[in-house]
Amino acid sequence: MKNNLIKAVLLFAIGSLSLLFACNSNKPDQTEKHDHPEGMQHDHEHGFACPMHPEIVGQEGDKCSKCGMNLEPIAEEAHAGNFEMQLKTNPEKIEAKKIVALSFLPKNKNNLTAAVPLDVEHEKKIHLIIVDEGLTWFNHIHPEYQSDGSYTVNETFPHGGNYILYADYKPSGSHHQLNKINVSVEGAKSKTIASTKIRNETTSDKFQVTLKADNGKFVANNAIHFDGVFMLDGKRFDVNNLQNYLGAKGHMVAINTSTKEYIHLHPEVEKDILHFHTTFEKAGIYRVWLQFMYEGKLHTTDFNIQVEEGVAQAQDHDHDDHEGHQH
Repeated sequence: MKNNLIKAVLLFAIGSLSLLFACNSNKPDQTEKHDHPEGMQHDHEHGFACPMHPEIVGQEGDKCSKCGMNLEPIAEEAHAGNFEMQLKTNPEKIEAKKIVALSFLPKNKNNLTAAVPLDVEHEKKIHLIIVDEGLTWFNHIHPEYQSDGSYTVNETFPHGGNYILYADYKPSGSHHQLNKINVSVEGAKSKTIASTKIRNETTSDKFQVTLKADNGKFVANNAIHFDGVFMLDGKRFDVNNLQNYLGAKGHMVAINTSTKEYIHLHPEVEKDILHFHTTFEKAGIYRVWLQFMYEGKLHTTDFNIQVEEGVAQAQDHDHDDHEGHQH
């Protein structure tokens, strides 16, 4: 009887231990590594993209081949949208040399009743570039948010004729957008004709600024590098002494005089110069405006550069051919 009791106790203990091991075997290993969904790996080759040109992807530390901005981690897939920037003016008829209120309302054409919140980029939600058709006049302004969801700014157009408004913005959770809006302004047209003479050097007050392409020329269809070299009172000027303007040491806009292709660039500082990195998609003459801030004054300089036809090449992540400008 006693032996049977001991056997029963032993069998019960063995059964309990077996059950315990079986339960523990069903628990996940706490040290197990879990793969991220496709496209979400932190070290994925295409886990970084340009915030302004999301089609430009690469690795951590790469620069956008179009605007030179740092590629940023892709946190999640951007929401699809068919966006446009609707414009209303007050008064409706725009007249030269008279103040007009420009009111912009971002819309998703796939859902016209939904509000479209915008992200802040370079300290503003909308960067509005305005030029006249002949590219003789330029302005860079920033509509401000209103309680009705619109963004409004006052402008005074200097002369009659056709103007192009480039609205540069990024809907929250979606891709960067660029809308080109044409407006007509009544009044006497300007007699000024934009010069097509190539001019890589210009002045503003006591500043002299020169744009220098690394290989001596600007070419299309290639990721290229060029520098902005500054002189002040005839002496080399260190651009580290420039003040930040809208979160950068400089803002550059380049517009093809023929196709009106638009490029918005933000440089990085390398030693004492501004360094730019971009890709011109079309050859031709480009009107270029560079804005920078010094001692509280905003300087707007302009250039004419010749972009020659180039042969498309694969993007070089290391830029080994760019001596002294490793990224």
